[in-house]
Amino acid sequence: MNNEEMLKNMMALFTDPIFKKNFFDFFMKVQLEGIEAAKKFWNLSSDKTTYSPDVQEIYEKMIDFYITLGFVPLTKYEKMLKENEDLRQENKFLKDTICEVRSSIFKEGGEKLQETWHEILDKQLDMNRETAKNFFELFKQLKENKK
Repeated sequence: MNNEEMLKNMMALFTDPIFKKNFFDFFMKVQLEGIEAAKKFWNLSSDKTTYSPDVQEIYEKMIDFYITLGFVPLTKYEKMLKENEDLRQENKFLKDTICEVRSSIFKEGGEKLQETWHEILDKQLDMNRETAKNFFELFKQLKENKK
């Protein structure tokens, strides 16, 4: 499977509302359990004394940093999804409008082309009639001159 196809599949999976909700619940649970496990390990570790006295505070700040880094607030995510959907709707509207404009341009162009073609044919027929009329007049004159 190439990268583009894999990306399409992942995007299709990620836009599925059931997967989206459960994935974030799972991800949050894994992170929280990981943080709790790390806190328990830190409190149970016998090597606490070998580290500097500020390690506990640094560790708490690191936990806060990774919590902030790892979580995208659900409201921001939902807002982004709504904006994405709005953009898709606007894009669809613009595509439909462009198709309608193209259709009307082709329709108007076709009608004008048809009118022009009919005018050309009418002028050609008029010229052919005039030529035939002139030919018959010339033929009559030749006949009269022979008499």
